[in-house]
Order: sequence, then structure tokens, then C-alpha cells
Amino acid sequence: MKKIMMMLAAVTMFAAAQNANAISLRFKFKTFSSGPSMYACNAGIMTPAETKKVCYFEGTTNTCTPTTCDNTQAVCDTRCVCTGASGGDYLMNYGKVEYQDWKDNGDTSSATGAGSTTFSSASPNQNNWTQAYDDSTAWGRTIKNLSFNLGSELYGAKYFVDICFRGPQIEYFEDGVVASFNLKAQANATDFLATGVNGGDNNRDGLVIPGTVDGKKYTELAGLKVQAFVVCDKQGEGTYKYARNNSGSYNTTINEAIFAGFNSAGIPSTGGDLFVAGSQATLGTGNVSLVDGWVNQNNTHTPRFCKVRYVFTESNAATATPNFRKWQRHGAEMCTFTDIEEGATSEGLN
Repeated sequence: MKKIMMMLAAVTMFAAAQNANAISLRFKFKTFSSGPSMYACNAGIMTPAETKKVCYFEGTTNTCTPTTCDNTQAVCDTRCVCTGASGGDYLMNYGKVEYQDWKDNGDTSSATGAGSTTFSSASPNQNNWTQAYDDSTAWGRTIKNLSFNLGSELYGAKYFVDICFRGPQIEYFEDGVVASFNLKAQANATDFLATGVNGGDNNRDGLVIPGTVDGKKYTELAGLKVQAFVVCDKQGEGTYKYARNNSGSYNTTINEAIFAGFNSAGIPSTGGDLFVAGSQATLGTGNVSLVDGWVNQNNTHTPRFCKVRYVFTESNAATATPNFRKWQRHGAEMCTFTDIEEGATSEGLN
């Protein structure tokens, strides 16, 4: 019995020794995740005032002298077709959008805040843009379908679409993490003749492609040009230096990626922590590159928010012999391509 007691005591001492040498650790950490989001968010239209009267002999671009029937005693040109000179052309052009409230990547829930609206270039100052909605509201809207409907006598309208970019809500600047974001903006146009009702996005019903009117394309008749403009709010610069806002809140769209200045033709000239005006290109001959470069390169000043504006201009109205807008329903499907990503090589934007 004594021997057994001694053995039990030895086992107990051994177990105590084992427990005394044990070590454990519970360690926790957090992973923060936020990726970028890009979407069409706004659109606008403008029709500069045309005060000149254009008169051609019917079916030609040969000028003629207009008179009214109150002067029939005099010799007058017959079949002389003229545009109006009262400056009311801008009332005949408008845009239409179908939209919904912005939803996060992969969100398959039912659309909220969905609807449609039209916006015409009717404005006391015809060199101002009329937008689908104001710049602040646009960050919370996604455009599902967009069309511009132009009924002015001459080709002379301007219209734009904005592409909004929400950068990752990751604190690159605060944590001193270097990255490089590259931006590309490209555009193309596919001309068509419209013979029936079209269903909108991803639909070519009622369209003849390629399509011309009397042998000419819309892009050719309108002298269509495109130019891209970029404005960005960057971490480490300006008013908002962090991915969060100045109240310490994430998941808001408070930013300074705003076009703050425009020239007399309504073209953006300043704005944000980064502003870039791309080159203007003629559409109708293939894909064109408008902007290609860095938003930031090898530094912590990554984009919080960016906006890319594609401005399309019917330039024919400014020529010596502007074209009357064709009566047959025609136009072009405009394609824009915007790419913002962590890149490797490109030309510098800043």
C-alpha cells in the first residue's frame, strides 16, 4: 500500500511539472476588404446658339437668297430651303436616361430608386450643359440606358456621358503603402440607319448596321468628334487625404472629383486633385485612344474617386457649308471604354 501511494505521488508531481511548463496564445486580427466600382453615372447635352441663317437650293449645298411671298413682284429664288435664325434650335435636342440607385458589385437584390428622365438643352445660356442630374446625385445613380435624340435643323449638338469610379477604401496613404494606378479612355462609333423601334442597351433591333443615309454615315455628316476629360480625388492630397471622409466614416461618396471650371464652349478646364484633358479625335474611322497614363505612379496617392467625361461634338455646324440634318432616322452607337487598374507601364498623367 505504501508503495502504491508513493507511485501516485510521483505521477502527480510529474503531471504538475508538465502543467507548469505549458504555454498557449489566442491571437486575433482583422482583414479589411474594399474593391473598386465603376459605372456610367451622368449625362448632359448642349446645343450652342446658331444665329446664322443657312439657305441652300433644295438638295444641294449651293447657297440661295431667301425671300417671302410678300415680295412676289421681284425675281426670287425658288426651292430655296433655309434654317431658322431665331436661335430656338436648342429646344429640339434632348437626352433620355433609364437609371437605378447604385448597387455594390455582385448585388442581385431588386433595383431601388429606378426610373427614367429626359433632359433637353433648353437653357437661357445655351453654352451651359443641361445634365440628367446634379454632380452630387450622380455618384448614387447607375445609368442602365442612355440615348440622345437630336431634332435640330443643323448638326451642331454636344453631348456627354460621365463614367464614375469609386476607388478601394483602403488606407494606402495613411499606412505608407505604394501603388500605381493607370487610366485608359477610348471611344468608337458604329453608324446605323434606324428603320424600326430599338430596345436599348445590348439590343440592335430596328437598326441597319453598317448604315448610311444617301451614302453618308452619321459620324461623317455631323463631323463627330470626341474628347475625354479626367478629374480625380486622390489620397494624401486636397481636402480628403484618407480613404474615409473627414468625419471618419467609410462608405460615403463625399469627394472632390468635380469639374470646377469650364471654358466658354462648356469644355472642362480645371478640377480635383488631378485634372487631365485628353486629345480630341474624329469618330467614324475606328477605335481611338483619348487618355492613357498614370493617376499615380509608385506613391501612396491612390485615387479615392475619379470621373471620366466623354464629350461628343457635332462639329459640322461650324463649317462654311454646314449640313442640314438628314430627315431619315439615323445615328451611331457610341462605345466608351474606361480602364483604371494597378498598372505596369504607360505614359504619365501627372
